[in-house]
Amino acid sequence: MKYLVLILPILFMMVSLTTMAQSLAVSGSVRDTDQQPLVGVSILIKETGQGVVTDLNGRYTIPPSGIREVTLIFSYTGMKTVSQKTSGGVLDMVMRGDVQAIDEVIVTAYAIGKKQKDIVGSYEQVNAEALRSDRPMESVDKLLEGLAPGLQVEQASGERGLPVRVRIRGENALVPVSGADITASGQPLYILDGVPLYDAFETNTTNTQFSDVLNQKLNPLALLNPSDIESIVVLKDAAATAIYGANAANGVILITTKKGKSGRMKVELRTQQGFEHTINEIQFLNTPQYVELYRETLFNSGKNPEDAGPTNIATDWRKAVQRTGRFHNTGLSMNGGTDQTTYFFSADYLRQDAIARGNNNDRMSVRMNLSHKFNTKLQFNTGISVSRKTKEALNTFQAVSFPPNLSPYLPDGSFNNQGPFLNLGNPLAVIAQNDHKHTANSYNLNATVRYEPVKGVYISTMAGADAYQQDENRYRSALNGTGRTRNGFAIRSSTENIRWINTTQAGFSKTLAEDHHLSMLGGVELQRRYTQRSIITASNFPFDNLRELNTVNKADIDANSSAYEDATMSGFTQLSYDWKYTYYLTGSLRRDASSIFGGDVQSANFFSIGTAWTLSNEAWMAPLRVFNYAKIRGSYGVTGNSRLGTYSARGLYQISSNNSYGGFNGLAPSTPANDQLSWQSNHQFNAALDVHLAESRWRLTWEYYNNTILNAISTIQIPRETGFSQVVANTGDMRNQGMEWSLNTDISKGKLSWTSGLNASVNRNKVLRIATERPPQATDQSSGIIVGNDVNAIYGIRSAGVDPYNGKPLWFMPDGSITDDARLAANLANRVVIGNRTPRLFGGWQNNLRWRQFQLSTMVNYSMGSHIIVNNLSFTDGRQISFNNQSINQLDRWQQSGDITDTPRLHESNFPSRNTTRYLFRNDFLQLSNVSLEWRMPPGLCDRLGLSSFQWSFQVDNPGYWYREQSRQNRNGIAEYRFIFPQARAYVTGIKLGL
Repeated sequence: MKYLVLILPILFMMVSLTTMAQSLAVSGSVRDTDQQPLVGVSILIKETGQGVVTDLNGRYTIPPSGIREVTLIFSYTGMKTVSQKTSGGVLDMVMRGDVQAIDEVIVTAYAIGKKQKDIVGSYEQVNAEALRSDRPMESVDKLLEGLAPGLQVEQASGERGLPVRVRIRGENALVPVSGADITASGQPLYILDGVPLYDAFETNTTNTQFSDVLNQKLNPLALLNPSDIESIVVLKDAAATAIYGANAANGVILITTKKGKSGRMKVELRTQQGFEHTINEIQFLNTPQYVELYRETLFNSGKNPEDAGPTNIATDWRKAVQRTGRFHNTGLSMNGGTDQTTYFFSADYLRQDAIARGNNNDRMSVRMNLSHKFNTKLQFNTGISVSRKTKEALNTFQAVSFPPNLSPYLPDGSFNNQGPFLNLGNPLAVIAQNDHKHTANSYNLNATVRYEPVKGVYISTMAGADAYQQDENRYRSALNGTGRTRNGFAIRSSTENIRWINTTQAGFSKTLAEDHHLSMLGGVELQRRYTQRSIITASNFPFDNLRELNTVNKADIDANSSAYEDATMSGFTQLSYDWKYTYYLTGSLRRDASSIFGGDVQSANFFSIGTAWTLSNEAWMAPLRVFNYAKIRGSYGVTGNSRLGTYSARGLYQISSNNSYGGFNGLAPSTPANDQLSWQSNHQFNAALDVHLAESRWRLTWEYYNNTILNAISTIQIPRETGFSQVVANTGDMRNQGMEWSLNTDISKGKLSWTSGLNASVNRNKVLRIATERPPQATDQSSGIIVGNDVNAIYGIRSAGVDPYNGKPLWFMPDGSITDDARLAANLANRVVIGNRTPRLFGGWQNNLRWRQFQLSTMVNYSMGSHIIVNNLSFTDGRQISFNNQSINQLDRWQQSGDITDTPRLHESNFPSRNTTRYLFRNDFLQLSNVSLEWRMPPGLCDRLGLSSFQWSFQVDNPGYWYREQSRQNRNGIAEYRFIFPQARAYVTGIKLGL
C-alpha cells in the first residue's frame, strides 16, 4: 500500500509530461501576400477559446494547451479568416485580402473615400498589385492598358517617352483634320494627390507666337515613378466626374501615392535588370532583289537600268543602327512612424537604352509624403515629388529602309555623304555627329490641413502646385546631309508650365434614426496656370564641334518667345443620402468661371444626379441565395471641357519683321477674336448592374452609357474677306454610345488560389452636327468630320487591284465604276469611308495563379474592329526606290500580261497617294502583353536571414501578338507594318527585399 502511494504520483506526473509533450507550443509569423508582417492579427484556439495577437513583427507564440491537436483561427480586418490544425511547432501563415469587395474603400473625389457598396457612379479602381509597376515601361498610362473597362490606350509608336493617347468611353473631342486645326484635348484629366497634371495634348493657337508645333513633346506621366502609386481610380460617368466640372468631360484618373503606416520603419530595396529585342520587324529586299527591282523600275521608266547601283555591297542597315536594348531600374522606399506622425520616402532611378542607337531614357525621382496628427481633431498632410528625365531621340530606326547596296562608308573609311545622303543624312553619321536631347523636370507638391471640430464634421484646405519644364536641344551637323545646306543648324526650345491650385472644402456625415445616412461636402477651388515658351534657331556655325550660339553671326539667329496664363474659379457641392444602405441618391453641382473664354460665356454650370438600389438587401431576394450581392445604378449629368489654347477666344496680334515699318517690327492681326467661344459640354447617361455570386468570388458588372457632346470645339473655315481663313468656334455635336462588362473571380482551394479579371468594352461614335463639314483637305489626309460618320472614320479611295493586262493600278469610284486614271483617284471629291480607327470591341484579361511561395501572372490585351493606314514608304511601286529599300512584298509586282497581283508595274511615276485600301489593314489583335513568375521566400527563412521579406521575379514583357490578318509566309502584313518604331520584347529579372 505504501508503495502504491509512492507510485501513483509518479504515474500521474509521467502522464502529464506525456500529454504536454504531445501538445507542444506553437509559434510563427503572419504576413500578407506581399510578405509584409501583419500587426495585431487575432489568433484564437478553437478548442479553448483562448488566444493571442501578433506583435510589431507579425510574430506570435502560443503556450502548450494540454490538447494534442488544436485548431487556430486567424482573423484580421480586411483579410480572409483562415483556420489551420496543428500539433505544435512552427506555423507561418499568409493571409489574403477578403473577396468581399463591397467593403473595399475607393477614393471618389477630393480625397473622399467610400465603400464599394455605397458607390453610385462609375468607378474602376486599379490597386498597386494589378498595376504591375515592375513592368519595363516608363509611364503609368501604358501600364493601365487592358486594366479598366472603357479605357483605351493607343501607342502609335514604340518610341519611349512620348505622350500616349488615352481615351475613356470613346472620342470625346473632335479630331484635327489638318495640322492647323485647334480642338479641345481628348485626354482624361489626371489628378495626382489632388493636383491636376500637365496635359501634353492640349493644343495652342497655331501660326502664332504661342504655337509649339516645332517642339517634340515628352509624356509628363513618364516623370512619375509607378512604384510610388498606391491606387488609381478611373472616373467615367457624370455621377463620378461632374464634381470636377470644367475639365471632366473626358473622364478623370485619380492617382493616389503611397503613405506611411505607423510602426517600425520598413525599408524596401528593389532592383531589376533586363534586355530587349525587336519583334515583327518588316522584311526588306536584299541586295540582289533590290537591284533587280530597281533595274526593272528604271527600264519601265525609260531610264538606264545600270544606274541601279552595285551588286557587291550588302549593307545590313538594321544591324548598323540597332542594338540589344537594356533596362535597369533601382529603387528604395522607407515608411513608418508613430500614432501621430507617419512618413513615406522613395528614391528611384530608371535607365532604358532603346533598341535604336541614339535613343535612351533616364529618369531620377524622389518622393516624400508626411502626415502628422496634432491631436484628435487637427491633421496635416504633405507630399512632394521631384523628377528629372533625360532623353536622346535621334530616331535612326528609320534608316533600316535605306538601299542595301549603299555603303555607309567611303573607301577611305569616312562617312558616305554622297547620293541620297546629300540631303537625307547618313544614319551612322547622324549618330556620331548630330544631337537631339531632351531634359525635363517635374515638381509636384501638395499640403493639406484637415480640422474635425466634432465627429462627422470636417473642414480642410489643400494647396498644391504642378510644375513641368522641358528643354530640347537639336543640332544637325554640317558634316552630313541633315545640316549640310545650312552649314550646321540648331534648334533650342524651352517650355515651362506651372499650375497652382487651392481647394477649401467642408463636409459632414450623419446617421439619423439609425437607418438614414446623409453626407455632404462643399468647397471653393482656385486654379492659375502660367506657361512660357521660347525657341531659338541658328545656322552657319563656323566650327561644327563648337555648337554654342554665341559663335554664330547674329544675322543667322532667329528667336521667339511667348508667355501666357489663365485662371479658373470654381464652387462645388455634393450631397449623398441612403436609407438602410439599400436606396441611394446622390447629386453634385459645380460652377466654373474661366479666363479662357470671353464675353458673357466665361461661366458655366455642371451637375449630376445618381441613384442606386441594392437589390440584395430586399427580403424577397433572400431565397435567391446564389446572389449574395446585387445592385442597380443609374446617373445623368453634364461635364465640361475647356482644355484648348489659352487665347483661342481672343483676337491676337503678331510681332514680326515681316510687318516692319521704319526699321521697327510691326504688329499685325494673326488670329480673329470669337467672344462667343464657350464650353464644350458632355451630357452623360449611365446605367449599371453589379452582381456578386458565391460569396463574392464571382463579381460581374455591366454598364451602358450614352454620352452626347454638345458645342464641340474645332476650327471652322471663314470667308477670306474677313482677313482670316479660319476661326476657333463651337462647331458641332457628336455622340458616344457603348457597353462595358467586367468579370472578376477569386477562387482559393488550400494553398492554391486563382484570381482573374476580364473586361470588354464596345463604343459607337457618331457626328450629329457640324457647322461646315470637313472632308479631307489634302491628298495626304485621311481624317474628316462628316455628319453621320464616326469622328475617327478613315477617308480614302478603294483599291481595285491591278489591271492584269497592263499592270496599271485600278480604283473604285464612289459609283462603283473602276478607273485607272490616277487624277480621278487623287480627286478629294472621290473619297469615301474606307475604315474606322475606333475599335468595335476592346479589353483585357489578367490572371494570377498562386501556389505556396510561387505566383504566375499573365496579362492579355485585345482589340477588334478598327483599321489603320500603314506607312507606305516601303512599298511605293518604284516611285522612291532610288533611296528607299522596299518591302519584300514588292517581289509580287506585275511583270507580264495575265499576272494577278495587288502590286502594279514598277514605275517612278506611280500614283503617290497612301490613302487607299491597299494600305489599309484591320487592326484586330490579341496581345499577350506580359508573363511573370515570382517566388517569395518563406517567412521562417527570411527571419533567419534578418529580412522581413524577399521576392525574386522573372518576366517576359510583350511576348507577342496574334493578328486576325496573318502575314503570308516570307511577306509582310499588319504585324510588320503596324509600328513605325519597332516593338520590343523584354526579358527582365529582379529582386525585392524588405528590411
